[in-house]
Amino acid sequence: MKRKLLLIALVLLGFTKVSAQEEKFYGIFNHLGAGFSLGTEGIGINVAAPVTKYLEVSAGVNFMPGFKVDGDVDVDFNDINVGGTTVQIPVDQVNIEGKFARTTADFKVSCYPFGDKNALFVAAGFSFGGSKIAKLRGHSSELQRFIADNPQYSDLIYAQIDKYQLSFDDNGDASGEIKVNAFRPYFGIGYGRLVPKKRIGFRTELGLQIHGKMKVYQGGSEVLTDDLADVDDDISKIVDKFTVYPVLKFTLTGRIF
Repeated sequence: MKRKLLLIALVLLGFTKVSAQEEKFYGIFNHLGAGFSLGTEGIGINVAAPVTKYLEVSAGVNFMPGFKVDGDVDVDFNDINVGGTTVQIPVDQVNIEGKFARTTADFKVSCYPFGDKNALFVAAGFSFGGSKIAKLRGHSSELQRFIADNPQYSDLIYAQIDKYQLSFDDNGDASGEIKVNAFRPYFGIGYGRLVPKKRIGFRTELGLQIHGKMKVYQGGSEVLTDDLADVDDDISKIVDKFTVYPVLKFTLTGRIF
């Protein structure tokens, strides 16, 4: 009987010890993980550490390769007239190309409401980096010739992008930048830990990066706006509609120690 009681005690002690070890696996910064991700933010790398089994903090950098969007936008002018007679400009539309590329850093806190029983998480944090997210460029040979013949009209002719007026220079070029807030709050949800119990893991994440209203700049200044403009090209739709940036990310995770 004593032997049976001793055996039961040893088994219970073993279970208690294992349970304690499991409980301590996610302590406060007692492990370090790293990840490699692909998604709508581009290519990313991150490091992460647990803060108990319910929280995880991470920091990362994302590199967005350049992609292009273009559209035919309306061309208009500011008070071009001679002796009260309006001058007819040679084109009414021009193609504007937007090249989007950026590098951002981020800091996030992931909360696991079920602890280590389930890897479902909600995340909050922020991204930061340069405010410029795209370069704009358009060219018109017809306008270049027109301005060469009528230099007094230089900088008076513009491309209408959403409510912004991007002026053409003497070479018939219209160039500028699209900017957003440099500090961008983030909220997301997903499944998987950045610091897995096994050496290798996987994580999926869906979220929103709130960057605010896009604005068009030329020569370092926000360009003149026309609040009555009603445009329907692809670039103007992006500038007008996208106040948040959707994030879909797939991350290969690994535990360093």
